[in-house]
Amino acid sequence: MLTKSLHIEPSLKRESPKFDIEKLNQYKLSCEVSETSFYCEVADLADNEVIASENYQFPLSETDISITQLLQAIYETHDFLKSLKWKLVEIVIDNQAFTLVPADLFRKEYTIRYLQLAKGVLITDEEEVNAYTHEDLGIINVYSTDRELYNWFSEVYPLVDIIYKHKTSQLIDFAVSSSKAQSAFLHFGSQYFTMVITVNGTLKYCNRFLYKTPQDLVYYVLFVMNELEIEPDEIFLRLYGNIKGQTEDYDLLNQYLPNVKIGI
Repeated sequence: MLTKSLHIEPSLKRESPKFDIEKLNQYKLSCEVSETSFYCEVADLADNEVIASENYQFPLSETDISITQLLQAIYETHDFLKSLKWKLVEIVIDNQAFTLVPADLFRKEYTIRYLQLAKGVLITDEEEVNAYTHEDLGIINVYSTDRELYNWFSEVYPLVDIIYKHKTSQLIDFAVSSSKAQSAFLHFGSQYFTMVITVNGTLKYCNRFLYKTPQDLVYYVLFVMNELEIEPDEIFLRLYGNIKGQTEDYDLLNQYLPNVKIGI
């Protein structure tokens, strides 16, 4: 079997003494999947504390192997991921295929058309289109994922409540709940970042950008702020994900924006 020859170790693994494999029915499992990585974390639903997390980078040499095959290789030897005892499972899709639609304008029969308009191409038979509603914000996140991946998770957790959402929805919820001041949250992946701007607990902007250089990064950030008529000293910028202080990206942002910090 192909997955038997694959062995993928976590690049990062954390586990709290509070984690108890016998209490999975009290925990929520969150799994985040992108083209290059897989991240999972376990939260105790009693207090929402994250008590275990693991991060995996997919091997770049395995370009002819599907994401589901890579996930299968991780799951086959894992102690608890494939358990059916979870109280709740959340699947987070991290890709470029999403669009936000005002809830009062949303029509379910046009779901695929919304995404096609945003992508500029037709939705293929290999894509599964979903919609996630942000009730308090009055917006609906329409996104797609690989249908094979969607079906794979449904088969792995047939008796568990599964919530599917796009990475941007996760970031929006975090940003809105984290600050009442006018703030920009930048989450970095591999050569891309997602930018979410909130003010007074409401969403003002959300988009995702591909970039290759620090100059590209700063250009996109300043362009968005200019379009929204936000001055550099009027906003707090928080950086998350695949970024650290004292890097070119961070240093150049600091040159143009006075209130930049790495988020915790």
